[in-house]
Amino acid sequence: MTRPGSVLNRRRFLTGAVAGGMAGAALLASPRSLLALTSNDLPAPLQRMDGDWQLTFQDDFDDLNRFQQTWDRMRIGGDGHPTMRYPKNVVMREGELDLKLGHQADPKRPFTGGYVRTRTFRQTYGYFECEMRIAREAGVNNAFWLISDRETEGDTHFELDVAEVKYPNIVQVSARRWRPEKKVLAASYRAHIRLDDTFHRYAMLWTRQGFRFYVDDMEVFDAPNDFAHTPALLLLSNAVAPFAGKNDGDVAGAATSIRTVRVFQNTSA
Repeated sequence: MTRPGSVLNRRRFLTGAVAGGMAGAALLASPRSLLALTSNDLPAPLQRMDGDWQLTFQDDFDDLNRFQQTWDRMRIGGDGHPTMRYPKNVVMREGELDLKLGHQADPKRPFTGGYVRTRTFRQTYGYFECEMRIAREAGVNNAFWLISDRETEGDTHFELDVAEVKYPNIVQVSARRWRPEKKVLAASYRAHIRLDDTFHRYAMLWTRQGFRFYVDDMEVFDAPNDFAHTPALLLLSNAVAPFAGKNDGDVAGAATSIRTVRVFQNTSA
């Protein structure tokens, strides 16, 4: 993940329903075909919106073969933090995906973590949701995010942070354009409960017109969209990072756990 930039001090809340916004949606690949849903099957925010919402992606992390076909386990460092993410730190067990934290004998990157991204799934616009339990460790960035696909992004490279969650109760959300000119739309939300005790839902509605971010089905931030209009891939990751707060130097045994990831598309827009 990237280091948080400027944060908007004033959260804006929308009162109306989303109007359109899904025109030009691009579904390049998915582990399952489009599934029509009843209103009761939809996430609560989508139940309050117009549109023909269909499920385009779901992983409950209960099938190892499907997981290996859907996700790439990455060996990758990153900017602004001393953590190396390894495939061996990504473990699927009993309907959960664990991104395990640890240590290694490297003075530049003494911490280890996990990082996965979708192999072929890409989508433009939609509703993106995961259920995540953050690591019970200060100074760890627990993240569900999207980035534009380099093969189709053209001159505009962007990142959409559905949730960067910090122990015990801070959620940072953002939409970032990195090229051609940097632009950051971001906000922080402080939950009234700890977010490491159980799983919580983090979601983003991405339309042609804007972004809406949700924590446990409650909208916490919205922003206009004037740059993110090409397919993006999904990522799950964690890292011990200074921008996530001060850590005590010992993260062994801690993990970020994800129970499900779902993506929806409005096919009527």
